[in-house]
Amino acid sequence: MIAMVPCLNSVVGVELKVDDLFRFDHLLEIRIKMLPSDWSKLRKESDRGNGGFARIFGGSRSSGNRFNLYKADITIDGNTISNVGVRTKGFIGSLNPERPSLKVKFDEYLDQSPVEGLDRLTLNNNVQDESLASQYLTYKLFNKAGIPAPRLSYAKVTVNGEYLGVYTHVESVRAPFIKRHFGDYSGEFYEGTIADFYPKAVENIEAKNKHTKKDRTQAKKLAQILETKESFNLGKAEKYVNVDQFIKFWAMESLLGFWDGYTNNQNNYYAYASPKDDMRFHFMPWGADGAFTESRGPFSRFRGDGNEPKSVYTQSMLANRLFQLDGVRNRYKAALEDILMDVWNEEEIKDDVKLIHALTRNHLHPRQDRIDQGISRLIAFVEDRRSSIESELQDWPVQVQNGPRIPRYSVEIGKLNGWFDTTWKSERLRDVTGLGKAELELTLNGEQVTFSSLGVLGQPEESRRWFGGRGRGRSEQTRKLNPTITFQGVSEDKSQQVEITLTINGKDFESGKKNVPFQGSLTVLNADEDENEFGFSRFMSMKALDGVFKLSEAEMNEGGAVAGTLKMNINESRGGFNFGEGRGRGLRR
Repeated sequence: MIAMVPCLNSVVGVELKVDDLFRFDHLLEIRIKMLPSDWSKLRKESDRGNGGFARIFGGSRSSGNRFNLYKADITIDGNTISNVGVRTKGFIGSLNPERPSLKVKFDEYLDQSPVEGLDRLTLNNNVQDESLASQYLTYKLFNKAGIPAPRLSYAKVTVNGEYLGVYTHVESVRAPFIKRHFGDYSGEFYEGTIADFYPKAVENIEAKNKHTKKDRTQAKKLAQILETKESFNLGKAEKYVNVDQFIKFWAMESLLGFWDGYTNNQNNYYAYASPKDDMRFHFMPWGADGAFTESRGPFSRFRGDGNEPKSVYTQSMLANRLFQLDGVRNRYKAALEDILMDVWNEEEIKDDVKLIHALTRNHLHPRQDRIDQGISRLIAFVEDRRSSIESELQDWPVQVQNGPRIPRYSVEIGKLNGWFDTTWKSERLRDVTGLGKAELELTLNGEQVTFSSLGVLGQPEESRRWFGGRGRGRSEQTRKLNPTITFQGVSEDKSQQVEITLTINGKDFESGKKNVPFQGSLTVLNADEDENEFGFSRFMSMKALDGVFKLSEAEMNEGGAVAGTLKMNINESRGGFNFGEGRGRGLRR
């Protein structure tokens, strides 16, 4: 056990200066001490990859996906700050239980401000940034172009004596950052994670300050303007967006191959409506570990012919609407040419990569063994990018898909009520037909679904690696799987198979609990589809569940009793993978 003793003076050592924490030529030494049991819990929360997909496809928030904070002491270059809050961070690809990314909040348990101008630390594990250079270069170039972006440094991170390798220490885009760049913090402030300004989906953009949680006026007005081609008007848009600033932001994302940002993937961005600029939105980058690549992302193969231009991204609502206008296309071209002349310097970029490599190469974790390959890919991108972009600028304007990607939003399409009484099986079964007892009332799209057969079983969750990856995380033998309740049924006319899965955090799996947090999905397939093949069509047919789930029996020993009741709404995700208006490639319904 590690003692957590509060101290009157929370910082032991010399005074920490914010500028010293963002030095490019210095590798920070960060040591974290926390209860071993809390560290184990934190790491397990980094296994919640499936929860990230629920956010994309309209998933229930009743599962309590918010990562928990744990009390810890942190030492930065010999200066100890006691009683800070530490949690994991990340979304889908960057979640990693072996080397989790970390968020450190200084004032979670004590009213303390040990570093003036900084209220937290963001430590990224670089799982997706194998070169260790993408994030630094992205933010540096954005700042050089006049777009507010985080500062960044590098750190050796150790937790409870276990060395985790070289992390990037990224300036958090929170109140101190916004005040430094905009002079206040009273405007609407949002973080976008697979979300965009669209009337039915604008509530999915996360509010980041108290004012915004109460008032989303500017965001809603912008969303209304962007909803259709007919409703879009440049003059109106310029009342809510600093279009000149956005065009530079947009050109930078496209030039850097930042596929996972706002203009290509409606992801990894901040937007702040500055009172000092007539409450107009300014956009800022985030999560830049996926920049400097030719890739359009893991779902790019579903976007059509694959001949999208390199010089401009147009998947987001704002970028696509603007690019339909001749005048804006010309402004965009001019901005991109200015950036190529004044910001993009291949030799300077390659020199920075050499400095990063020299600073970090002797301190890497064994899992960071692909740095040479990562650097080679990044350098190849840098050396080729100017010619690729300029060749398209010579034949301007380039052709893009007709419409934006309508952002994901949820629609309630049915109800699910019933009870079940079954047993626990310690080894997961794919087929639970005929097991246990259950009675379910299922309504989908106004029609009652009755079952000719229905089975139910309590068992460990199914383990899947959504994006493949390198398979180098913890093995299934050491990773603790959460309990699930699995229902499988066949419709009365034998035409459809129905599978319902309720996944519960192990700590919540107990009898007598009246409202159990869960992650729920319902899948309906044609009876002739292979129920054992987890293909993309099966994945896309999932509906999300939310509502009330109660357990009257919950025994996780072989043959133990598992029973309860459920009363749930069925939600279908719309948009998200509807790549272009009128193209008929939306989610399977």
